[in-house]
Amino acid sequence: MTTSWIDRFTIDDGRHLPDLVIDEDASTAAGEAQFRAACSCGRMPSLPAGSRDQALAVHIEHVKTKSSAPKGPGWLPEGARVIILAVAMLAVWVACYAAGEVITHETALTGIAAKAVVLASVMTGFILAFSLMVATRRYIAPTRA
Repeated sequence: MTTSWIDRFTIDDGRHLPDLVIDEDASTAAGEAQFRAACSCGRMPSLPAGSRDQALAVHIEHVKTKSSAPKGPGWLPEGARVIILAVAMLAVWVACYAAGEVITHETALTGIAAKAVVLASVMTGFILAFSLMVATRRYIAPTRA
């Protein structure tokens, strides 16, 4: 069994790293490498598994029990929620940039002062856009325990 990229993300989330070891007693009895799966979170007992892929599958099942569903609407797929968030972040950034340009033109700023106002508005846009992302992360994608 080959793991998909979604399963790979599940494994690499930083809180649930797989700990796969070869069980020497079982390997000697079976005549081939037998793996045991555990998790870095410390909440998963070391479970026996046959091959390395089976051990990864056991670990992924453990991670799935420790993850919670997103709080966003169930009728809207996760991918659509991510796209909506990206569009909202872009809109916030563009609005801040446009505000900086308007301020520059309304106050008739030129040179370094104009560039500083636009740069400040662009940076404010980035900060607000990424703050929006942080604020809505639980509504967009599943969280890990």
